[in-house]
Amino acid sequence: MPQDKFKVLVADDSATVHSLFAEIARNSPIPIELVHAHDGRECMEKLDDTVRLAFIDVNMPEMSGMDAVGAARSVGNKTFVTLMSANANTRRRQLALQLKVYEFLAKPFTPEQVLDILATYRRVTTPTRALIVDDSATVRRIIRRVLASSIFDIEPTDASDGASALAFCESGDFDVVFLDCNMPGLDGLETLERLRQRDANVKAIMITGDRNEIWRRLALARGAVAFLYKPFYPADIDRELHAIFGLRMPELAAVEPMRLAKADPLATEIAQAQWSG
Repeated sequence: MPQDKFKVLVADDSATVHSLFAEIARNSPIPIELVHAHDGRECMEKLDDTVRLAFIDVNMPEMSGMDAVGAARSVGNKTFVTLMSANANTRRRQLALQLKVYEFLAKPFTPEQVLDILATYRRVTTPTRALIVDDSATVRRIIRRVLASSIFDIEPTDASDGASALAFCESGDFDVVFLDCNMPGLDGLETLERLRQRDANVKAIMITGDRNEIWRRLALARGAVAFLYKPFYPADIDRELHAIFGLRMPELAAVEPMRLAKADPLATEIAQAQWSG
């Protein structure tokens, strides 16, 4: 069965860049349909919700790439955007983060870097089944909010204890399990061991509010793929899922965000929440 093509916008005033993407499209294992724009205003006009991915140069005639992306974001556009520039300085990278840009490619870049981004997009838009295991309904609700702000398309299911988690995993497979360490009855480590007895390849991320290095070492030694301390944020989820699925982390992930006058509501809720256990 043929795969649907991803519609990809390439916006750049350089003919060389458009030729590079044409070559990438011909050889890409992921089918893509290119849409071309040669200045910022044309980019803004073509950057609509039918475009799945966009590679946009920062410096273009008529309008900058950042202004074009900003205009699109202001009306709700959620296209998976990568910015491109020969001058990828810290200020520009910070602005890119504010615009919810995935990556900032410094020119010249390679076809392999573009193919990595295409592969990442295909994975993040594939539904990821996640099981949240925590005895606190409040914590499970907060984790759902965090997962909803991840770039990954996560479909969460709740379990209130280890026994329920085992039952859910018997009836269906999950791509990742978020497993609290401290629970009544079966604790997190015991639940992890039983999950791995059923499926040695289970991807379990242990979570806890206790800064306990012994717990962390035991969990990783017994097969957990990661260990997160509460509170954690969407960026932490994105980092761990990139690793689990073998995806290259974007360089923008290492950029320190600008301090904003108005705090992000989700970040405030996460910081002020009661993360028990």
